Amino acid sequence: MTQRSEKGTPRCIAPFLSLATWADGETVICCEDKGPTAGRLGHVGDVSELVNSEKMRSARKQFMRGEVPAGCRACLGEAAHQPTVHDYYQESFRWEDVAGAYDETTGRVSETRYLLIALSNLCTYSCRMCFDKLSTRLNADRHRMLGVEPIGYRRNDIDKVIDFIRANPIRVITFHGGNPINEPRFLDVLNALSSEATVEIISNGSTMVSGKTDIRPHLARFQRVHFNISLDGTRRTTEYVRVHSDFDAVFRHFTEVKALPNATVNLHNTITNLNLFDLPSYYTMVLSGQFAEADSLSSYIATVPAVHRVSTLPPELRQQARDRIEEFLCVLGDADGAPPADAFEVKAARVRAYARNVLRWIDSVPYSPRLFSEFLELTRKTDAFYGFASLPEYRRYLAPGTSDSSEPTWSQVAPPPIPRPAAPGAEAAKGVVVSHHAPEPAVDLYAAAGPCPYTGERRFQVSECVFQWSAAYRQNCTAVTVRIQLNPDAGITAAEMAALRTTWENGIENKWNQNFICTGPYGSSVITFDVQFVTSSPHHIVRVRRGPARSNMTLWDTLDSGDDIAHEFGHMLGNPDEYVDASCPNRNPVSTGTVMDVVTGPAVQRHVNRICVSAPLAPEVFSIGLDLI
Repeated sequence: MTQRSEKGTPRCIAPFLSLATWADGETVICCEDKGPTAGRLGHVGDVSELVNSEKMRSARKQFMRGEVPAGCRACLGEAAHQPTVHDYYQESFRWEDVAGAYDETTGRVSETRYLLIALSNLCTYSCRMCFDKLSTRLNADRHRMLGVEPIGYRRNDIDKVIDFIRANPIRVITFHGGNPINEPRFLDVLNALSSEATVEIISNGSTMVSGKTDIRPHLARFQRVHFNISLDGTRRTTEYVRVHSDFDAVFRHFTEVKALPNATVNLHNTITNLNLFDLPSYYTMVLSGQFAEADSLSSYIATVPAVHRVSTLPPELRQQARDRIEEFLCVLGDADGAPPADAFEVKAARVRAYARNVLRWIDSVPYSPRLFSEFLELTRKTDAFYGFASLPEYRRYLAPGTSDSSEPTWSQVAPPPIPRPAAPGAEAAKGVVVSHHAPEPAVDLYAAAGPCPYTGERRFQVSECVFQWSAAYRQNCTAVTVRIQLNPDAGITAAEMAALRTTWENGIENKWNQNFICTGPYGSSVITFDVQFVTSSPHHIVRVRRGPARSNMTLWDTLDSGDDIAHEFGHMLGNPDEYVDASCPNRNPVSTGTVMDVVTGPAVQRHVNRICVSAPLAPEVFSIGLDLI
């Protein structure tokens, strides 16, 4: 028999109506639950076993007694200072609508209305403050950079998720990840939902394509679609923090979502010591600048990993951050507790709350030199791995021989001007960008020390003997990106293609990536290759057919090994064959034993000298990654 509490509405109703599952299958009450897991999706026969696990039943009973479970205390504590997930539940659901499904005697519920689900850990970004289990790209990079254990692609049991959706009145579903759109089975789950459900997608904004399918037509049948797009700063900061991100692509996808008649967009940032000093410019950008059309905005002040807390800063940097944020708050103005008068002021009120909470967190714990040292060491390794210049605020701490550094002190470096949010009346109409007082930061004082002779697309014709072809790639100093579109013949399955991509990626990586160095007037630089298998804007289009067959640069077969494709990759960079061929009697060199002669051979320095001519730069170390989009 269903019983209702006589003690009124519990302080948080999340445990009574929702379930949250991470990319590794671990399940908790919601995304802010810091308590023990309710179980793992792969270890149960049905999702309902997790909904009514001991952890979930205990949490419900505690809330009904007026207690707060340990895992919920941080969120509810923060709710006193700024909006949190707790506010989301209070605004989106009513206790009277879910109380009837709760049995107070057993602590069980008979239905679930809200599901937050990570379908897999697929993600094409390597966000510095993220966790290995949430991103295939981040884990692959950290495996090469730091030697962490490789995790690889992990997908939850999506068929169980679909069965659970069909058995419950799911009113709201939130997809997270990884980046959920990257997951090839994303549309399978989406299509299992009732058209009356609200679909929320927590995305990095990198794509609107799942597999090879544009998701926008599939979203049209829902009454409401809400995108939560992560953006951690203005252009330079975002692309530094969210490695492999493309600021322009995020804005393009933002505008595409805004064009959907049933969609709204929230801009979200994770506040860390990496983007702390960019907060005034970021908030101005989302209030009245390029992203002013965002329907709402939210911020999360990261407490883990500890090295990225805003409280890691030494006293002088804490003061610098406080000064910038306080000046920004002064420019933004204070509404003096008055109710927001329009959409701009609603967002501005949230910005004020987040900014004031950041000021509180900056001094939340005593300064720890050890923790700051760990942060600097991780940042130094990460910057070197990706070939990034360090953030200007930390440059003097990261410079070799810091104590004897001749770089300007902070008192000698003029801080950037505080941006001024535009007045509400200056906001743009749909599709128009408003000019604002937060331009992209000018080149900083130290950028000229290591200029990049070449950044951009490279395409050139190669002629050798009777053969001609186009070499093409994107070069950013010594980081080379090659976008390849694979078009499989009919009858080649998606599973076969997935396995082939892995084989071919590994083959290219072993031959080419991080094996060569350019040396020039600005130091030595490791050459790196990022191979992206894409569905649009390719450098090269390759037909994939059933093998065995003879392959070439634009025609591969299902029996080609990683060595075979590493050879064809050499042609994409502009290298001719080096084996004896009767049709080319004057070919030179021949019989070299390299990958361009026998596919099992190595690539050698002369195969990449064209890249070195353009980019004798600072160290650039990068990993090959596979963009499954």
